[in-house]
Amino acid sequence: MAALDMTTGFSTEEVVEILEENKKTLKKLMVSFQESGSQITYKRLDDTKEIIAACQHALRKLDPITYGKTRRTCQSTAGIF
Repeated sequence: MAALDMTTGFSTEEVVEILEENKKTLKKLMVSFQESGSQITYKRLDDTKEIIAACQHALRKLDPITYGKTRRTCQSTAGIF
């Protein structure tokens, strides 16, 4: 599955709303998963976690002052010649 890009076509407010709904869903699914151990619940749990991560990334990109800048790791391979 391709990574979700929540920065295109969504406002900050919409992303926050999606994030809050998925947090509620995650809490419900975690309880359900612990009780039944169903494979279907596990898949839905992964989907919810992916949406939450995409929302968090989008919020950092859409409003870096409020939510912090996107963290990046860089490594230079250039040496002294």
